[in-house]
Order: sequence, then structure tokens, then C-alpha cells
Amino acid sequence: MKATGIEQDRFEPTVFGAMRRYRAMVLLIAVLTAAAAVGYSLVQPEIYRSYATVTVPQSSLDQDESRDQYFDSQVLLLQSQEVADRAARIANAALNENVLSMRDFAGEGKSLEITPPEGSTPGGFGSSIVALTFTWPNSRVAQTAVNAVLQAFDDVRSADIAAQGTDDVAAVERTIRDARAKGQLADLLNQRTQTLVNLQLALANHPTVAWATEPQVPINGNSKRSGAIGLLAGLVLGAALAYWRASRRRCVDDRSDPLAIYDVPLMGEIPSAERKGIRSGLSAAADPLPMAADPQSPAAEAFRFAAAAVERIHATRDDRLAVVFVSAGTGAERSAVVANIALAVAESGTPVLAVDADATGGLTALLLPGSPQADGFEQVVAGRRSVLDCIELSPLNPDVTVLRAGPARVKRTTGQAYAESVEKIIAEAKASFDLVLIDSPALLSVANAVELVQDADASVVVLGPGESVQDHVTMVERLDRVESDLAGYLYRQTSPGPRVLRRLRVRFAAQVARRTNPENVPSAKQFAYRPAKDRRSSARVPQG
Repeated sequence: MKATGIEQDRFEPTVFGAMRRYRAMVLLIAVLTAAAAVGYSLVQPEIYRSYATVTVPQSSLDQDESRDQYFDSQVLLLQSQEVADRAARIANAALNENVLSMRDFAGEGKSLEITPPEGSTPGGFGSSIVALTFTWPNSRVAQTAVNAVLQAFDDVRSADIAAQGTDDVAAVERTIRDARAKGQLADLLNQRTQTLVNLQLALANHPTVAWATEPQVPINGNSKRSGAIGLLAGLVLGAALAYWRASRRRCVDDRSDPLAIYDVPLMGEIPSAERKGIRSGLSAAADPLPMAADPQSPAAEAFRFAAAAVERIHATRDDRLAVVFVSAGTGAERSAVVANIALAVAESGTPVLAVDADATGGLTALLLPGSPQADGFEQVVAGRRSVLDCIELSPLNPDVTVLRAGPARVKRTTGQAYAESVEKIIAEAKASFDLVLIDSPALLSVANAVELVQDADASVVVLGPGESVQDHVTMVERLDRVESDLAGYLYRQTSPGPRVLRRLRVRFAAQVARRTNPENVPSAKQFAYRPAKDRRSSARVPQG
């Protein structure tokens, strides 16, 4: 078991894996974005968009110019300042008020959009159709404005054609008056006549216009569409943020992931005891001991399977065994695992000592519910009490004896003194119990935890999804330093729902336990304390 041999690429996150890990965050971002989009669509003033098209025929005066060049010149004319100025005057006159200006038809902040055809074959259908849209908070103004642009374009175009035709006729007449062109007089007269005819044809050939109708539905008034767009944008944003978080903090996602870290077998998978629904979830959280509350449940069977793995280690070594359960961080999950395994082992009549070495007292609260505070592991380590004076029988199963955590002391025992005390406690416990299960403090938070690991016969890692890979790499390094005999790991599934809700359920469970559990708990001093081989027949008999 070496940290350097861990496959780091195995824990490279994926987008879907990151979204699953941070699903609450992704869902929250998506809902907030959708709500913001819907709210914006409701408070924003309604915007209307009017649509029209114009088809520009080629002028008979410009037959020598290519069709594409002529069409481009007409689009430029449509976008010109002259057309914009004339359209503003036409629209204001039709509206009988000064609403629009030239800046609304031309410039950076214009409301007019002119879209030439794209991808059409020159000379084919649609190759000379130009689309025009005008956006405005008032539907009638939008319609009037886009139609005013079409009218202004036709007027300016006709004026340009008339000016061009007049110039062409004047040029021919100047040539006729030139004495040097007397021999070409007949041709010049015919040319002038043809120019006048072409001018009249060009003036008569107006653009084909599909006039705009007044829009009835605003383009931004669809709250459903805005919500859908906001939801999609929120999902994309949430996925990106989730992947960024997952890349910065790589976590365990699968029950086989710890195998790549610790190189030890899976001893059992503990399913979540939570059920769907808020009320059922709270009630399930109030029973963290399925071995006692619901012995026939799948969770209880999972603990029996894990307990069988511990007993196989015990049988293989053919000696009394002290097993320490470690985890990377603090939490009640590890204590619940130790408590349930102790109850599962005790079902066969095997005397078990459960040692609560964690100052938080999670194991004590589970196996000695409602008992008054008393001395325990902390006082034994300090040398103030002995193990025999502090152990108590669990009311849940008399074959389970508990060495409670004890009240925390101001001056802690650390260093060599702690190591010697722990070694003495484990030796004394193994002298009287077949199996000793130790609930260790968090290995990465409490330095003394490594002493428990070093003095125990075997250690088991308790972990679950969402825990940092780097934390467990550090655990491997610390376990290697003390040459721990790591027997395996227990994979604990997390409760469904966001982490905040899980914490609320745990607090609710604690309150329910304080209100419902009995206050009077039998003490081990009421029972004969004998070596493990004799306790099976007399553990339930009170002293006389």
C-alpha cells in the first residue's frame, strides 16, 4: 500500500459525474437562472417586431452593369442616410407625432435591421429579396416605421433613376450640338429617344414590396420560452461550475475507487437507510442503528455482511482481535458503522467491547442512549480510572460492552504517554473480550489517532462517496508510516438529498432520540465481570 502507486487518472472527473456530484448546486443555478429569465420577461417592456420584404428589379438604365453589382448598390442605397432621414419624416407624418429620428434607422443603436439574401444562386428565386425588420415598444410604430423605409427607398430610388436618366439625355444632347458629330446625327437622335424610353420604363418599374402588418404578439412576452432558455443556460452554467469544482477537488465516486487508493478489498457496502420523502427521510434518520431499530432491513443485512468479514479476520488469526475503524474526517457515519457492526457480531453471542476513542462521543450516544455522563476513555488514558471501572453494558444487547468517550479534559494526554496508555488499554481489553472494536478519531484531524492504528491488530477504513481523493492519499501515507495492518474498507453510501438537508435530518434525529430514549440505563457493574470465555453464560445474571 503505497500512495505513490495510486492511479491519479482514474479520478479525472467527467461533466456528467461532476453534475451528479454537485446536482443540488446545478439544479439551484438552473432554477435561479430560469426564474431570473421569467422575471426579466415580465418586468421588461413589451417589444414588437414588424417584418417586410422588398424585391428590387434591375433598372433598364443599368443593363450594362452585372446583376450582382446592381443589387449590392441597391442594398447600400437602402442602408443610406438619405433613406433613413426620409423614412423618419414619412413615419412621423403618418403617426402625427415626432416619435422617430434618423438614428432609429441608421447608426449603431438603430432599430432597423436589413438582411440581404445569403446563399442564393445569382439570378435564382429569392436572390434579390431583402428582409427588413423594425423593433419598437409600440406595435403600430414598428409597422409604420418599416413601411416608411420601403416608401422612402422607392422615392429615393426613383429620384436617383430620374437624375441618372436626365444626365444621360443631357449627355446625348450635348453630343448632338457638337458640329463634329453631324454625320452621326441620326444615331444620336435614336439614342436619345431610347434613353428617354428606358427612363420611363425604369421609373414605372417599382420594387415589389410585401408591406408589413401590425404585430400582435411581443417578441419578449413569452415567459415559458424565456424560462426554458434560462433553464438551459443555467444547466450549462451549472455544469461548467460543477466540472470546475470537481477538477479542483477530486472525490471518490464509486465503491471500487478506494481499491485503487488503499489496495485492500471491500469488506462491505453499507446502503443508505434513508427513504424517499421528507417525513419518511426524517424518521429514517432518527434510527441510525438499523441493527436495533429494524433488524430485518437491507441495511441491517449489510452490516451483518460487514460483521462477518470482521469475524473471518478474527477466525483466521485464531486470537483475540482489536480492530480500529478510521476515517479521513469527522462525522457520525463512522461511529454508526462501528455500533451496528458491534451489534451484528454480538447476535452470535460473541462478547464485544466497543471503545469510543473519539471525543465527540458518537459511539457512546448510539450504544448508551440516554445514559448520564460518566468517566470513560479520556479518563482511562489519563490514568485516573481503569477500564473495568468505566465499561458499561449496552441496553441494546448485553453482549456489547461499551467504553464511553468520557467528558473532555482541559489538559489532553498526548505523545508517548498517550501511546503507552492506548497500548495498555488494548491489552487489557483483549484479555477479557474476544473482539475489541475501536471508534477512532478522524485520522487527518487528531494526531493521536495514529497511535490507535499502530497498537491495534487490524484497521478498517470507513469512507463514502464525495470524499476527497487527496485526503485519502494522505491517509495512505500516514498508515504507511505506522505500518498499519489494513484489513479492508467499508463503503458507506450517503443519504439522498443535498448535504444541508442531511445535516438537518441528523439534528432532527438527535432531538428525537433525546426525547424518546429512556434515562435509566443498566450499568456493567450490575453484572459479573468475568473473562470472555465465561461471560456468555453469566453476562445476564446480576451480582448478588
